[in-house]
Amino acid sequence: MSDNGITELDLVVGSMFTALPEEDREQYESERDWLIKVQDLLREEGVDVDLLANPGVEIWEGGIERYRDLLLLRLIAIYLENGRDIKPLLAPNFEFDEEPDPLLAAVWEDKQPTRFPHLIKHQGEGGYYLPADFPEPIWIEEESEEEEDTPIEESVVSFGSSVALQRELVELEGMLDQAGVKPRHPVRRCLRVLREAADVSVAHDLPIIVW
Repeated sequence: MSDNGITELDLVVGSMFTALPEEDREQYESERDWLIKVQDLLREEGVDVDLLANPGVEIWEGGIERYRDLLLLRLIAIYLENGRDIKPLLAPNFEFDEEPDPLLAAVWEDKQPTRFPHLIKHQGEGGYYLPADFPEPIWIEEESEEEEDTPIEESVVSFGSSVALQRELVELEGMLDQAGVKPRHPVRRCLRVLREAADVSVAHDLPIIVW
């Protein structure tokens, strides 16, 4: 959590159920049906996970103070990977352009490869990381009663690998060290939160929920 306790992104390691059967049977059954469908879709992609186990379990929570810090960490990662100068990105007055950075956009559009797909190509706000190892985040379309009116970015959810994310963050941390990024810089704090979540997820075989 941030020093003032307020975060724009919250992370939980635990069950993907938000309701227990004794608390709200209808919601629990609805979530269970959705998770069964997600498991089947993931299995078609070669990812075999049990999303129904341990309903109600929550063993870790943390937060990223600003969504901007995650975006900046992603941008720094792709710049370092491609040998670009990150000093302008670290300046206190750095501001994002209205349009995405071309290098970052190329990664999102699969025109540029990256060693950090689970950091960079995962859903920013929302989504999950699963304790299974697979190469790229998997995007699944959610069913909606108003499909025609639902923006595409609100009708899909991404599933990353906490195992792969853990590896990526270890590598990126070393690159930040070499680049001289100060320990108290916001992207360092962002990386530490993500790294702790990934470590706990892998150690306890539970998903990370981002919201």
